[in-house]
Amino acid sequence: MEYEELTLSNPWKRIGAYLIDSSLVSIVVFIVLFLIGKGDDLMQISQTIDIANIEQYLNSFSSLFSTMFIIQTLLGILYFGFYQAMSNGQTLGKKLLHIKIVMTNGEEFTALVAIFRFIINSILLNVCGPLGIIPFFTANKQGLHDFIVKTVVVDESE
Repeated sequence: MEYEELTLSNPWKRIGAYLIDSSLVSIVVFIVLFLIGKGDDLMQISQTIDIANIEQYLNSFSSLFSTMFIIQTLLGILYFGFYQAMSNGQTLGKKLLHIKIVMTNGEEFTALVAIFRFIINSILLNVCGPLGIIPFFTANKQGLHDFIVKTVVVDESE
């Protein structure tokens, strides 16, 4: 079935799915941080900064941030890449909101495409955050990451 025959997803559903998925990934990141012994650093950062120990605070923050970035990236690749590709273009958030990703050329949505889509989306969100509203204004309701990897988000067939 061609994507033109499908109903393009409402951008609000996409945002909802992304918030659900990001929350799930964040919870897992925090669990992993505690499991690998970074819980103390996390607790220390959430406390009031003592100027006398600023260097120790900054070292803890730097170490924690680096570890968190690595874990978040790896989990993102696993979840938004492999899991989403194996689940018919859906994450848990997309399943709950009955939307999925399809290729505009009708080909299979593969793990490689999903990983590239995740990486491009992550870079764009961090560098050009406000451009995230693009799906509200394009004919195919595509974000830049969708346009680059030739995907669209559609309502799941009933």
